[in-house]
Amino acid sequence: MRIPYSWLKDYVDVELEPAALAERLTMAGLEVDRVEYPWPGIVTAEIIWQERIPGSDHLWATRVSVGPGTEELSVVCGAPNIQPHDKVPLARVGAKVGDMTIGEKRAMGVLSQGMLCSPHELGLSDDHSGIYILPPETPLGVPLGQLLGGAVLDLDIKAHRGDLFCLVGIAREVSAFTDKPLRQPEVAVREKGTAVGKLMRLDVRDTDLCPRYTARVVQGITIGPSPRWMADRLLAAGMRPINNVVDVTNYVMLELGQPLHAFDYDKVTDHTIIVRRAVPGERITTLDGVERALTSEMLLITDPAGPMVIAGIFGGSRVEVSDETTSLLLEAAHFAPTNIRRTAQALGLRTESSGRFEKNPDIALTAPALDRAARLITELAGGTIAPGWVDVYPTPVTPRQLTFHLSQVEWLTGMRVTPSEATAVLRGLGFGVEEAPSDGSAVVLRLTIPTWRGDVEESADVVEEITRILGFDRIPSTLPVGALPTPNHDPWYEREDAVRELLLGAGLTEVITYPLTSRPAMARLLRGAMPGEELQLTAPAAVAELTAPADGTHTASHGRAQDRRQIEAVAERLPAIILRNPGSSEMDALRLTLMSGLLSVVRENSKHEDAGLWFFELGRRYLPTPGLSAGAELAHERRTLGVALTGPRARDWLGDARDADFFDLKGAAQTLLSALKASAYRFVPATHPTFHPGRCALLEVRPVAEEREAAQATTSSTAALAEAREQTGWVPVGILGEVHPEVAARFDLPGRTYLMELDLERLFLGVPDRVRYQPIARFPAAQRDLAVVVDRQAPAGEIAAAIWAGGGALVRSVQLFDVYTGEGIPPDKKSLAYALIYQSPERTLTEAEIEAAHAAVVKALAERFGATPRA
Repeated sequence: MRIPYSWLKDYVDVELEPAALAERLTMAGLEVDRVEYPWPGIVTAEIIWQERIPGSDHLWATRVSVGPGTEELSVVCGAPNIQPHDKVPLARVGAKVGDMTIGEKRAMGVLSQGMLCSPHELGLSDDHSGIYILPPETPLGVPLGQLLGGAVLDLDIKAHRGDLFCLVGIAREVSAFTDKPLRQPEVAVREKGTAVGKLMRLDVRDTDLCPRYTARVVQGITIGPSPRWMADRLLAAGMRPINNVVDVTNYVMLELGQPLHAFDYDKVTDHTIIVRRAVPGERITTLDGVERALTSEMLLITDPAGPMVIAGIFGGSRVEVSDETTSLLLEAAHFAPTNIRRTAQALGLRTESSGRFEKNPDIALTAPALDRAARLITELAGGTIAPGWVDVYPTPVTPRQLTFHLSQVEWLTGMRVTPSEATAVLRGLGFGVEEAPSDGSAVVLRLTIPTWRGDVEESADVVEEITRILGFDRIPSTLPVGALPTPNHDPWYEREDAVRELLLGAGLTEVITYPLTSRPAMARLLRGAMPGEELQLTAPAAVAELTAPADGTHTASHGRAQDRRQIEAVAERLPAIILRNPGSSEMDALRLTLMSGLLSVVRENSKHEDAGLWFFELGRRYLPTPGLSAGAELAHERRTLGVALTGPRARDWLGDARDADFFDLKGAAQTLLSALKASAYRFVPATHPTFHPGRCALLEVRPVAEEREAAQATTSSTAALAEAREQTGWVPVGILGEVHPEVAARFDLPGRTYLMELDLERLFLGVPDRVRYQPIARFPAAQRDLAVVVDRQAPAGEIAAAIWAGGGALVRSVQLFDVYTGEGIPPDKKSLAYALIYQSPERTLTEAEIEAAHAAVVKALAERFGATPRA
C-alpha cells in the first residue's frame, strides 16, 4: 500500500519527518518497506560561476556545487533567470526528467554534466520560462523529493487488517500514537431532482455473496481529465489517471478503502441492477477486451440484457463510462471475501478492487463512500445528485461489545498502563469506551468494537492494540524464570544435517524449491511411452520395469503440439494431491517428486552461470495415502534427497574441466553411503521413463537388522556371508541416471544432466544407529591385482560379489580401479581390473594360501561369467 506523505496530511497533522514516521509506523505493527521520494537523482545545488558561451546569445556555461568538499560540475543552461549563488535543482547524470535520461554531452564545445530543471520539467507547474529557484537557505546535496515533502511510504499491510488499505485507516493509526485529531473526508452532498428510487431498480438475488449493495445516480456530468492535484496523487499511490469519473472512484477507494464502480446510466438496460450468480456457460467481455467464461460459483452484476461486471473484480465493456457519458449509476457494495478470492484465482484476475474485497472491508462504508464519490464528481464533472440511495442491506451489522479488564495488559506484557492511557488509545483507534461496574480491585472497561475491526475478537487483541500504540519499548526487560522445558530429540534433524554436510563437502550446492507445483510440470518427467508410468512417481522409491506396447503406439513424441497433448494426458492421470483453492495454476498440486523442481533450478541457473551446476535438495514428497477417497486425501510425506548435476564441477590441477557424467553421480551416492556406514548396498540396472536407456540404475540397501542376522549366522565364512546376503531382501531406495534427451528438451536443459532421487527413510534402514568398533588386524595383508575380460553387459557389481564368494574367508577387500575397452579387447567385451586384499584375522597367510584363494576367484569368474584373465 503506497501512502503519499502529503496526501496523508489531509487527514491528520503529521509533524514527524517521513523517515521518522516510517519508523514509528513500523514499531506500531504497520511495517514500512521503504520510503520513496519523487525526482530520484535530482539534488539541490548552488551556481558557483556563470559565463556566456562565446557565439551563443542565450546559453550559459556554469559551474555548480552540491556541497563543500564535492567536485564542481560543468552544466550548460539556456534559462535567462539564473545568477551566481542561486540554489537550483540539479538533475545529475543518469537521472530521468520526464522521458529523458540525463547524460554527459557537449554544447558548443562546453561539457555539460547534468541539467538545471524548470518547474515545468519537475511537474510542479506549467512554467517553463526559467529554472526553479530554491530559497537561499536551502541545504546543498539534498534530494529534491525529500526537500519538497513528496515522500511516499510503501507499507506491507497484513491481510487481517483490511481497514489499513486506505489513507484514512493509516491516518487513524497516526492520530492514535501522535494524539492528533483525525479529520474525516467531507461526505455531505447537495441533492436535487427525482429521487433515486424512481430512477433505477435493484434486485439482489444472492445476499449470501452480497450482504449489502448501495447505489446512487448522478446526472448531467461532463467527462474530462482530472485536475492536476488528483492525477498526481493517484500516480504517487500507484494508479494511472483515466478521466474525472473513473479517477474519483479510484481516489475514494484509496481514501476510504471501499471499492466503487461507475456505470453509464443510459447503457444499463431498464435502469435495473441484478446481483446474481452466473449461469453455467455464461460469458462476459471485460474492460481489457478479453472474453471470459464464468461458472455458477461466480457473482455477477447484471442488467436484464446480461452481465455487466464480475462482482468486486473487473468491469465489463458494455456499460463502461465513455467520453459521451452524461449520467452515472454509482455502485458501492460488500461482497463475500472468500468468493471474491476464489473467483479472482479461477479467472487469473487480481485487481486493486479484488485485493481489498478479499480483506473484508467495513460493510458500513458503502453509503459514506458513495456520498464522497458523488460530491467529488459534481465538483470535478458538474451535474446533480439524485436524492437518496438504493440500499439492499437485509442483515445490518451491529458493533460488538467486549468487557475488558485493564489488568490483562500487565498480566500479558508486564507493562503498567493507566486507565486514562488505555482509554485515550482505544478511543483514538475508534473504539467506544465506557467504564463498567467492578468490585473496585480492578478497572473494567466496556468496549464497543468498530465495525472495521473484525480482527479484534478477545481481550488479548485489545492488549495488543494498547501495547503497540503506547510502544513496545515500554515492555520491561526481565529474565525468564522457571525450569527450561526438556528439548524434543528428533533423530531426523541429525540425519538430514549429516547428509547435508556430506554433500556440501563433496562440492554440491544446496537448493530449496517449493513443495507446490503443477501436474504438467511433473508430467514432463514422463515421456508417455509406456502405460502406467505415472505410477513411477508415487512409490516410496519410484522405480519399476515397464515394457512398451508391442505395436509401438506409445513412441517418442513428434512435434510440440503432440508433445503438449501427451503431457496434458499424463498430467490428468497423475495421482497428485490437488489444492482446492490454489494461489496459481502453476502451484496447484503437492509434488510427487523433487526431480521436476531440480531440473527447473538447473534450467534457470544455466541462463546466468557457465560453470557446472551441482545441486542437491533435502525435502519432502507428498504421496496420496492409500485407501482414502479423493475428497479425503491426506499427504503421505516422504523425506527425500534429490541431486542434479550438469557441466564441469571444477578444473583439475592441469587446468582441464570435465563435464559431469553418470559416475560422478554414482560417486556422490557412494560417498554418502560410505560416510553413513551403510551396511550393504548395490546398484542394479533399471529402466525409468525419465532416464536414458542403459544409463539408469536402481540403488538398493540391505536393512541393518537383516545384515546383522546374516553376519551372525556365518561369522566364520566370508563366502557364506556373501551367499547369505544374496538370499536376504534388498530394499529399493531410489533411482539415478542420465536424463532422457526428450525430457531434457522439455525442460530446456543446456546439456547432459544427471539426476538422483533417494528415499531417505528407506536409505536409513541400512544405516546403523551407532558405529561399532572393529579391532585392527594383527597380521599383514597381501594385495593382488586381477584384470579379467568379460561381456560388455556384465555388471561390475555382480562380478565383485562373485569375487567375494570365490575367494572365501580370506578376501577382505575388493576394489574396481579400471574399466577398459579398445585395442586388444573384442568389441563385445570389456576389461575390468580389481584390487584384491587377502588377509586372515588369525595368522600370516602363506604364499600358497594366497595363490590358492586367487586361483579360486579366477575359477569362479570363469564358471559364472566366462571371464578370462587379461595379460
